[in-house]
Amino acid sequence: MKLACCMILGASAAIPTVKLNNGVEMPLISLGTWQYNSTVAEATVKLGMKVGFNHIDTAHTYENQDGVGRALAGMDRKSYFLTTKVPAPSTTKYYDETNQYLSDDLKFLNLDQVDLMLLHFPPKTNDCAVMQEQWRAMEDFYKAGKAKAIGVSNYCISSLECIAEKATVTPAVNQVEFHIGMGPDPTGLKSYCDSKGI
Repeated sequence: MKLACCMILGASAAIPTVKLNNGVEMPLISLGTWQYNSTVAEATVKLGMKVGFNHIDTAHTYENQDGVGRALAGMDRKSYFLTTKVPAPSTTKYYDETNQYLSDDLKFLNLDQVDLMLLHFPPKTNDCAVMQEQWRAMEDFYKAGKAKAIGVSNYCISSLECIAEKATVTPAVNQVEFHIGMGPDPTGLKSYCDSKGI
């Protein structure tokens, strides 16, 4: 099934893009690597790129970034868009731990810059101070030129409002699950994000 989908995509027109709030063009369809080990992720990314995917999605918690990095090694950096995600901190050193995750991701991927870096989930405690410290680390990463855009994943409206209280950079993306069975905007999250340029 996955191979058939890849073959159909490879025979189709270019993948459409969306312009993020900072002007970065992001392909709307990505190849996800969740639940793939490094070896499978490497093979999948190579095949995906061959059949037309140009947006690859991975995350720190997937533990396969080294495989994704191997697959992309030697490819023209302008030929793909890479999204990755860092987890919520497990210690009380929120800023420092987030910085370490960000640095580790670049090292695992063997890159100096990613196209889109996301905070994968809000912290389990939903503590606003933790979210703000994580977002501060993300902003510093972005301002240092290590990500073309930054955003969040699986954040609700209250978590986004918490970040906004101290943010100097608005998240470019909130990567969440939406499908036709959920209705057009069941929680108002899409409308909220649209109104904020996310």
